[in-house]
Amino acid sequence: MSQLNSITLSNLRKFGRDVTIELSPGATILLAPNGTGKTTVFEAIEFGLTGKIARLQDIEHVIRDEEAFAQVSLNFADLTATAKVTPDGAVVQDGNLTALFPGVPEGDVPFLLRLTHLLDQRESDWIVQAADTQAGSQLAKLPLGRDGSRARAALPSVRRALKDSKSRQEEVLRDFERELNDWNRLIQERDVASAGAVGALRPRDHLAAAIANAATRTQSLEQIPPGLLAEPVNQDSLALAHSALLDILLDKVERTQTLIVGLAEADGLVASFEAVRSRLDTLSTQLVAAFEQLNNHAALRSSNLALLQDHQKHIELAQQELLGVAKDLERLVNQNGARKHLDQRNQALTEAATLVSDIERRFVMLREKHERNLQVRNQHAQLDAQLQSLNNTEKRLQHGERLVVEWEAVERQLQESRDQAAVIEDALARAGEVLTVKRAKQESCKSAEAAARAHFQALSASADAIRQAVAAIVEHLPSDQDNCPLCLYPHGAAELEIRVAQALQAINPSLTLAEQQLRGAAEALAVSDAELASALAGVRDCQSRLTDLDNVLEALERQNAQFRIDPILASDSVPLAKETLRVQLDGIAASRKSVTERRSGLEPFVVREVFEHVQHTYEVAVVELDRARVQHTEAVSRRDHALATLSSLVSGSAVTRTLEELTAQKHQIDARISELNGRVGALQATLAAQDDHHAALFSDCRSVEEAISHGQSQLASLRADWQRLGLAGDPLTEAIQARASTLKSTLADVESNRATMLNLGVEISAWAKLAESQLAQRLIDAQRLGRTEEEFATYLNNAITMAQSSLSQLSQLSDAMGTLEDSLKTEIDNVQKHVSKVVPRWQSLLKRVVRESRFHEASLNFFTYYNKERAEVLVPLGGKSAPVPDVASEAQLTDLQLTFLLSMAMSHQWSPWKALLLDDPTQHHDLVHASAVFDLLRDYIVDHRFQVVIATHDALQARYFLRKLQNDGIEAKIWTLVPTDDGVTAEEGQSRHRKRIASSSQPE
Repeated sequence: MSQLNSITLSNLRKFGRDVTIELSPGATILLAPNGTGKTTVFEAIEFGLTGKIARLQDIEHVIRDEEAFAQVSLNFADLTATAKVTPDGAVVQDGNLTALFPGVPEGDVPFLLRLTHLLDQRESDWIVQAADTQAGSQLAKLPLGRDGSRARAALPSVRRALKDSKSRQEEVLRDFERELNDWNRLIQERDVASAGAVGALRPRDHLAAAIANAATRTQSLEQIPPGLLAEPVNQDSLALAHSALLDILLDKVERTQTLIVGLAEADGLVASFEAVRSRLDTLSTQLVAAFEQLNNHAALRSSNLALLQDHQKHIELAQQELLGVAKDLERLVNQNGARKHLDQRNQALTEAATLVSDIERRFVMLREKHERNLQVRNQHAQLDAQLQSLNNTEKRLQHGERLVVEWEAVERQLQESRDQAAVIEDALARAGEVLTVKRAKQESCKSAEAAARAHFQALSASADAIRQAVAAIVEHLPSDQDNCPLCLYPHGAAELEIRVAQALQAINPSLTLAEQQLRGAAEALAVSDAELASALAGVRDCQSRLTDLDNVLEALERQNAQFRIDPILASDSVPLAKETLRVQLDGIAASRKSVTERRSGLEPFVVREVFEHVQHTYEVAVVELDRARVQHTEAVSRRDHALATLSSLVSGSAVTRTLEELTAQKHQIDARISELNGRVGALQATLAAQDDHHAALFSDCRSVEEAISHGQSQLASLRADWQRLGLAGDPLTEAIQARASTLKSTLADVESNRATMLNLGVEISAWAKLAESQLAQRLIDAQRLGRTEEEFATYLNNAITMAQSSLSQLSQLSDAMGTLEDSLKTEIDNVQKHVSKVVPRWQSLLKRVVRESRFHEASLNFFTYYNKERAEVLVPLGGKSAPVPDVASEAQLTDLQLTFLLSMAMSHQWSPWKALLLDDPTQHHDLVHASAVFDLLRDYIVDHRFQVVIATHDALQARYFLRKLQNDGIEAKIWTLVPTDDGVTAEEGQSRHRKRIASSSQPE
């Protein structure tokens, strides 16, 4: 089991540099006034574990003013976790937390900490106060059903896509089916219309004239809508006029037949009228006699009722006197019963205390046995891990030996390459010297060639200039001039030509020599260029070989350096690496021998079945101990309640009379009341009989009145029936005979004309069928387009078959998705039931902390709604359930969240670090209420080996909790947070500064 040994804070909010708080394995109490930094310590733990603080969006805000960073270091028994944040918001974490949070995604750690470890000040995120969706998402982070929830969350989008595809396919199928139904209906209408449009038809104008004549004969022309029979007559108006006249004639026939049938029964109507009028006269006489008898009986009943009321008043007075005596008797009896009840509660309390002591002894024995088994298994596992580590190290060192062989080969190659590089460098130096000589020789040849070329070009230019000048002179010299135009000496023309020819001959040999010198210089320069190119090629070849060798050397040097820094070798030379590996291998052999000897000296390994059996027995004992402590608490509450009940019954004025005197007086009053009740019973029997007689008389009066009303209704009904036959006055036999003769004549005339109209209707229907047939054929041709009727019907049937097949496949896939979702829902519901199993332990803890009994029945409702996990905490209120935040106070909300945290910490131990980080959980409690919380935390430290870090601003509560723990032999510390000029620091124990603050805060 991991434990947090210490925490070091630097520049975190108000804290100074390197503030270290050593934590106790039992309980560590942080004492400081509000605003000093208690919450910062818990945020620092969260920052060190997760690299973030859940309530902050910008983590850099935790850095103290004018500081360059903030850092926290958590030192556990077997690891160290460090987190550092800079002003730009960059967070650097160091330390592997896999052993602390095995198999838990990094993003779930903040939620899980708040479920089982951390009670912070963020009340809106508490399970008992958070929104149902937020609370459900936190519970869903538990390592139970998480993958199923994520898979189920992805299903709705798949099902929506399937549903949309299925709806579209259903719509396509309905369109094709609708189109096929319309097609079949058109075919059927065309065929029916074609079959009805047969025979020779009269013009519509003749048919309209026949309808008008029949309407005139039956006096019905005014009832037909005007304009229907006006020319030209169309099919619709003709059919409407014919239908209207038929309806009119049918109505006349029915009304005439009804009148004739009514007249046949009119004789009975006359006889009934006379009989009813005679019976009404008789009933009027009977009603007068019945009312007189009813009034006489009512006077006698009133006198008996007055006597009954007088007796009932005497009974009420006696009952009031009896009530006073009964109260005194009840008080004496209740006091005796309360004393007996108090004795029973004291006995039950003694038994509960004895039971708790017995179970605690058994619990301690089982806990020691379980911890011993766990220690033995851990020792075996630790030594096995050490052996495995030694094996791995040995394999690593053997691999190092192979690396040493490779290192030796690399060093040999490196030395050979260095030798080759030295040879090539010498060759390169010699080639460079040759290149320098050849380059100097080339420069000399270039200079000689340039000088020879310049000399040749000068001579060649002079010769050309002389030739051009002489030619110009000769060309422009007058034939009679003998003087030289340059020196003005009279040479004569012949002498002048000789002199010019001699000058040209003197230039030509020099020009030839200069040309030979130029040719020799050019050939020497070409030879020098070739020699320089050969020397340069030699230098470049040496340089290329040296470059390739340098690359090889660089690669070998890198390998050599890699061998030196290799964590296995960690040596500067091969011999040193060999010696180091040999020493390490010898040490591994000795260590393996030592570990093997230690393992053989351990107690025998506890097999899994035995370990799990003892662990199960220990866990059962934990539950039994919690239940026994709850029963003991309930026994104390019942004893206190019984004592309070007895005190309330004894308080007040004492009863002056004895139990025997009160009993005798009660019997006397009971006898007097019994006598009066007898008299009242007799009068009530008499009145009951009189009431029955009065009711019978009243019923007779009502019966006669109802009979008269019924007779009058019958007369009115008979007169109405007579008037419906078209007859006036009261019913008479002579009027019936005259009316029957007239109706029979009228009926014969109307039926004759109606028969004529029926014959006309056949011709009108034939005209309509002909029009319908033509319209149906046009609609059929427009719908089938270029296909025949048989081809179009086949096309529709094939389209419907394909749509049905596609819809069937989509339905099967949708059903499969539904089955998958139902299975996931079942599994998630099972997980939710598993989570809800924490409620019994939670309720047992609530009974120890919360005084109001309604919160003892708090329930956790964890469910899924619209594919999202939701959770809500409810308590009973007025026969139904209400959310906890609507009912609980601040202190009760804190107790609910704290006990829920403790229950979850026991039921879902997802981390080997069993710790409770409680940020001022008793800030709304007085000392009496806080002591119940401290008792609960003490049990968790002693019974379940939890490490507790608790903060408070109340020095009295801190000292009380410390004394309670120390009296039970539990390691505990108080750390006081003290503000200084260099930031908040922590001092072990209660500092003088803290004592002054506590004393100044006490009321005078």
